[in-house]
Amino acid sequence: MNTSPEIDPESFDIEDSGDIIGIARHLVDGHHPGLLATVDENGNPAVRWMATLAFDEFPVFHTLTRPDSRKVKQIAKHPAVNWMFFNRDRTLILNLIGEARVLSDATTLKRIWGKVVDKSLPYFLDQYTKGPGFVVIETTVKAIECTSPKSSLRFAIDPSEMIEPHYK
Repeated sequence: MNTSPEIDPESFDIEDSGDIIGIARHLVDGHHPGLLATVDENGNPAVRWMATLAFDEFPVFHTLTRPDSRKVKQIAKHPAVNWMFFNRDRTLILNLIGEARVLSDATTLKRIWGKVVDKSLPYFLDQYTKGPGFVVIETTVKAIECTSPKSSLRFAIDPSEMIEPHYK
């Protein structure tokens, strides 16, 4: 059960809310693509658009990808990741900084796949004829950096210190 308040990330203004955790939970709900940054084999940043999935486990959330994707290899070597989400007018930018791990066990794949509402999003699945054709990237958020360029405001939050009982 998601008990976070209704938030419109398209028009959100940083001055309107003190509930950054609620906003972060909303942005990783699968309806707002984010930018995932990993570290490549040369130590350089690699960034790509990704859809996310959250299931009332925040500060943990998931995404699906091909088992042979570059990001899977990058996360195996360097688990530090950064996810960026922003609203349409870019008055709010959230960076979710954490560690990722790749999960491929059948129980996890079945559990996560069963919760995917729009099964058309993992478009890469049509390339596979045997097996599930995907793995799960699980991200545990360690810090949230919130920026409002319009307000010249920037601050960081440790989600483990901010989670109220109704989020658990």
